[in-house]
Amino acid sequence: MNHFTLSSNTAIQFNSAIDEPISNAIAMLKRDMEKVLEASQSQANRIFLAPLEPSLPQESWTLEISPDEIIVRGADSLGCVYALLHISEHVLGVTPFWFWNDQQFQSCHEKKMLVGIIHSPKYAIRYRGWFVNDEVLIDNWPSGQGEDHWHMVFEALLRCGGNITIPGTDENSLKNRMLAASMGLRITHHHAEPLGAEMFLRAYPNEAPSYITNSHLFERLWEQAVIDQKGYNVIWNLGFRGQGDRPFWDDDPQFESSLQRGKLISSIITRQLEIIKRHVQSPVCCVNLYGEIAELYLNDHLNIPSDIIKIWADNGYGRMVSRRQGNHNPRIHALPTIGNNNGSHGIYYHCSFHDLQASNHLTMSPNAMEFLKAELVKAIATGAGECWIVNSGSIKPHIHSLDFLRNMWQTGQVNIDEWREFYVKTYYGEKNKGEITALLSDYASCTAKYGPHEDDRAGEQIWHHPARKLLCQWMSGDTENTLESLVWLSGEVPFAEQVRVLQKISEETLPKWATFCKKCETVHCALSEKGKRLFDDSILLQGYLHLHGAAGTKAFCESFFAFVSGNIVSAFNFANQSYLCYAKSVKVLLEAEHGKWAGYYSGDCLTDVRLTVSCLDALVSYLRVLGDGPSFHKWEREFLIPAAERNVMLLSSKQKAMTNDELAHKLLHL
Repeated sequence: MNHFTLSSNTAIQFNSAIDEPISNAIAMLKRDMEKVLEASQSQANRIFLAPLEPSLPQESWTLEISPDEIIVRGADSLGCVYALLHISEHVLGVTPFWFWNDQQFQSCHEKKMLVGIIHSPKYAIRYRGWFVNDEVLIDNWPSGQGEDHWHMVFEALLRCGGNITIPGTDENSLKNRMLAASMGLRITHHHAEPLGAEMFLRAYPNEAPSYITNSHLFERLWEQAVIDQKGYNVIWNLGFRGQGDRPFWDDDPQFESSLQRGKLISSIITRQLEIIKRHVQSPVCCVNLYGEIAELYLNDHLNIPSDIIKIWADNGYGRMVSRRQGNHNPRIHALPTIGNNNGSHGIYYHCSFHDLQASNHLTMSPNAMEFLKAELVKAIATGAGECWIVNSGSIKPHIHSLDFLRNMWQTGQVNIDEWREFYVKTYYGEKNKGEITALLSDYASCTAKYGPHEDDRAGEQIWHHPARKLLCQWMSGDTENTLESLVWLSGEVPFAEQVRVLQKISEETLPKWATFCKKCETVHCALSEKGKRLFDDSILLQGYLHLHGAAGTKAFCESFFAFVSGNIVSAFNFANQSYLCYAKSVKVLLEAEHGKWAGYYSGDCLTDVRLTVSCLDALVSYLRVLGDGPSFHKWEREFLIPAAERNVMLLSSKQKAMTNDELAHKLLHL
C-alpha cells in the first residue's frame, strides 16, 4: 500500500507535553476532519506529533508519511502548527479563507496521502503578518454566532503562513494579544503605540503629552508594557509619534526644526532599548518609518542602530512612497537604497486604508495586482524582505489582495494570471471561471483616476468624504472660498472648480462601473445558487459600491451647479437623485448581511455610507425649504396642478404636503 488513509478513525497522538499553540492547531484539524470526513470503516491509524527538534531551522517541519501513520516533526510549536494546517488544506481541502469566504464542504469517507516525506516551504520573507487595523466592521459585528471572530482572524493568518500580528488597533491590540500568542503568533505594535504601551492621554488625561515635560510618565507606561508582554514572542516597536496617530510636534510646538525632532526621537529610541533590555534577553526590535518619520530618517536626522529592523511604508495606495497627509504630499521614496541598507529592513503595506480622502475600506485595492507586485518585488530587491506587515482591515473586503500577499511573501514572485485563475477556481469554482477571472483583472481599470501618478486610483471613500465636505460648506452658505481640505484633489481653485473636478472624476468612471456591473449581473445569472452568494457578497457588492457612489457623486455635483445657476427645482431633483443613488449602496450592504454575516457592515463608520445618505437627505430638505417653503405647496401648485386650478384659492390646500421623495418623483416625470 503506497498511501496513508485519513478518515474519521484517524487519531492525533503525542507522547511529550504540547503547548497551547499546538493544542489549538490539533483542535482546528480535528474540527476540519469532522467537517469533511463522514463515519468510515477504514482501519484505525494515527497522526503522531514527535517531540520538537530545535536543531531544525526555525518554524520548519516535515511530514513522514507511511501507510500506518504520519509523523509530524517540527522545529518548534509554530512549525507543528503549520504542519497540521498543511494537512487541513492540502488533504482535507480546507482553504485559507474558508471561514471568510463561506467555503462549502463536500463530505467523504476518506482522503488519501501518498507515502513519502513532505518538507516545509522556505518563505521569502522572514517575519510576515497582518495589522488588523481600522477593524470597525469586526468590532461592531454582533457576537454569539457560534465562532469567535478574532480566533478566525488569527487562524486565517496562520493558514496564510503568517507568523506575526498587530492584533488590532488601540485597546483591541491589548485585548487580543494573549489570544494571538496562544495560537503561536509573534506580537508587534501599531506605529503610534511604541512598545505596545497604553496611550498616554488615556492613562494620564490631565497631563500634557510632552516627553520633555512628562518623560517619567511615558517611561512608566513603556516599562509596564514590557513587563506585561515579556512572556510573549515580541518584535518591539520603538519610536515616538503623537497622541492620535499624528506627529508629536503638533501638540508640542517647541520642536520647530527637523533636527530637534530627530534628536528627541533618537534619544527616546535609546531609552526604550534600555528599558526593554532590563527585562528581555536578546530582544528583536523595529522602527516604523511611517509618514513624517521616514522624512526624518532619509534626511539623516534619526540615529537608529543597525540591528533594529527599519519598517518602510507605502502611501496607502500601494506605492512605496510617503503617504499624503491632508494636502501635504511630498511622495518621498520609502525604500532602502541598494548597497547602503544599514541593517535589516521591511515594509508596512496596505490592503485596506483609511485617509478620509480617496482610500479603500469597504472595497479591495484600487490598484492592479500587477502594479502591487512590481512594488513588492522592488522592495525585496532593495533588501526590505526581513518583515512584512500587511494592513488587513476587517479581512472580508480584502481577501483577494490578502491572498495575493500570502503568495508573495512565500515565494517573492507570483505569476499573476496563474494565481488569479487558481484563486477563482478555489473560491468560486469552475463554473464561469473565465468570466470571474476577467472581472477581477478588470476591476482596477474601472477605479477612479484622480491624480497624475500611476497609483492615484481611488477606493470607495472618494465618493463619500469629498462630497460630504463640499456639502457642508455649501449648506453653510459659502460657495465661493476654496475648501482647504480638498486642495489635495483639486488644487488651489475656487469652490465651484473643486466641485467641477469631482464631477469630472465621477463622469469619467461612471460608464466603466456601469459596464463592469452589467458583466457582473450576467455572470450572477449563470451561477449556481451556491456560487451566487459569494460572488454577490464580494465582486458584485464592491462593483455596486463604486457604481452607486459615482452616480451619487455625479448627481450631487449637478445639483450644485443647478443651484448656483438659480434653478432650485432642478437642484432639488438632482440632490434627490444623489440621495437615492447613495441609498442603493446601503441596500447592497444590507443584502450582504445574511447568516453569520448579520450586522457585519453595521460598523461602517469610516467610509460611512449611511452618513452620506443622511447628509444628502438634509441637502434635499434644505433645497426644498429654500424653493418650496414656507407653504411647501408652492412647487406642487406651480408645476403639478392643472393651470385651471392653480389660482383657485378657496382652500390653502386640500391635502398634506408631499414628502421629498413623492415630490421629486412627480417633478422628475413631468
